[in-house]
Amino acid sequence: MKKRFVKPRSRLLAWPLLAALAGCQTTPPPTADFSDAAGRIEQAVAADAQTHAPVELQFARDKLARAQALMLEKDFAVAMRVMAEARADADLALVRARAARLRAEVAQSMRANEELRSELLGRSGQ
Repeated sequence: MKKRFVKPRSRLLAWPLLAALAGCQTTPPPTADFSDAAGRIEQAVAADAQTHAPVELQFARDKLARAQALMLEKDFAVAMRVMAEARADADLALVRARAARLRAEVAQSMRANEELRSELLGRSGQ
């Protein structure tokens, strides 16, 4: 039996064909990703990120708007990447807003504890 080998030249021609076919494959519109990113921005706003993390919140909003424009241009692959960045910025804004709120609560508790301590020490001295 004679073995049949593929000529190197035909292999070289196969790669551009495969690349062209792969390029024809379309990425579906990332509507779920868009909704997720928008929802995370809303969570950050609800956590008062406008006050405590305005830069990160604006980055998230800007990237979401850019992703929406990319979706209209049907550049779904890049839109997905930009939406991932928007989600990350929104998450960062949410975390910073929550951290600021927790720091304020801790400061208030420390003031209340100091008042109680002063009151208790004042009573024991009478």
